[in-house]
Amino acid sequence: MKVEEIMIREVVQSSPENSITEAAKLMREKAVGCLVITADGAIKGLITDRDLLGCIAAGHNPRECKISAHMSRPVAVIKPEEEHLTAADVMRRRRIKRLPIAKQGKLLGIVSLSDLSKLALSDLRQIESSLKLASSFVGAVEIQSRTDRRIQPEIEPSNRAMGETPMAS
Repeated sequence: MKVEEIMIREVVQSSPENSITEAAKLMREKAVGCLVITADGAIKGLITDRDLLGCIAAGHNPRECKISAHMSRPVAVIKPEEEHLTAADVMRRRRIKRLPIAKQGKLLGIVSLSDLSKLALSDLRQIESSLKLASSFVGAVEIQSRTDRRIQPEIEPSNRAMGETPMAS
């Protein structure tokens, strides 16, 4: 499945010049775990809830500290026509949970690890359903085969009917 089919199109964005406090407020208001940081339409970084904690843990003042000081960069980005398995591979290799989707530098969406896990769960349910169906067919064939063996007369020719006597071993 193409990532454009599963990506979230309404990406919450912020400026690298905004404060960590502003980022935290926006993340809480929009109920998201990250913001894509953009300037003049270009992706400059990504800031997550963990990055906000890093600011505080470092003893910085979140009201004065700018997003640019704590955002992750460079940002891994993939194209919307890429397969979801490619997105999963990039996320695994880069050890990231969110991956922006862009084309010609324009942010189009974002896909998260939880988006991919929902898709994987759906795939597993489909496989489970297919396996149950296949198992039903196999069971029906086995029952039919046993029934056919009980009903059919033995077809083996009798040696006695042909005038032969059984041979001793």
